[in-house]
Amino acid sequence: MEHPMPKQAITATLLAIIFASVIAGWVSTSPAVSDPAVTPTAPAVIELHPPIERPHLSIPARIAQDAAAATAMAQMVSESRCLAEVMYYEARGEGEAGEIAVADVIMNRLSDGDHGHTICNVVYEGAGQTFCQFTFACDGSLDRPKLPEPWRAAQVLALRLLAGEVPAEREAQGATYYHSTFVSPSWDSKMVRVGQVGSHVFFRLPTLRPSVLDAAFRGSLQ
Repeated sequence: MEHPMPKQAITATLLAIIFASVIAGWVSTSPAVSDPAVTPTAPAVIELHPPIERPHLSIPARIAQDAAAATAMAQMVSESRCLAEVMYYEARGEGEAGEIAVADVIMNRLSDGDHGHTICNVVYEGAGQTFCQFTFACDGSLDRPKLPEPWRAAQVLALRLLAGEVPAEREAQGATYYHSTFVSPSWDSKMVRVGQVGSHVFFRLPTLRPSVLDAAFRGSLQ
């Protein structure tokens, strides 16, 4: 007569059988490392590229009294280019009158003395910092190609303005600020509106400094 197997032994035997079955199944379904038909998964490759650096604006210095003639001429060309750029980007769709009004604001700010001591300093005030006085200097416009004919016209107009061949637009008389008609900034309520040219409305500070009206450049524009 055979003796019945104790419960502990039966349990141990069943666990051993289950464990052996699991191991056998895993071995049979797992690919062999040496199997040439199995291609191991390639590790992910992450390439980090440095951000594209935009060229820094080269703002010319003031023309020194003892500068070489060639240096002074080159700096003057740069000043003319800065004036052409602000007219082109800010008002090329406003016609010549609109571009001249923008140029008038630049020259008023230059005479005012609080926005820089060269045309380029005034035009690119705040560029490379947290703000720009003129939107185009910070919004990526400079990275895009210019339209050939409007850019040519703006360059010639800038030179004519600097030569005193073009009169100023009276609508922007004394203005040091402007904005488009489709925006309503909070600061315009604190300014004196002096006129509108195209889609730009022009303003000056409540108290106009005499230096703004007596600017040397003003005499050549009136």
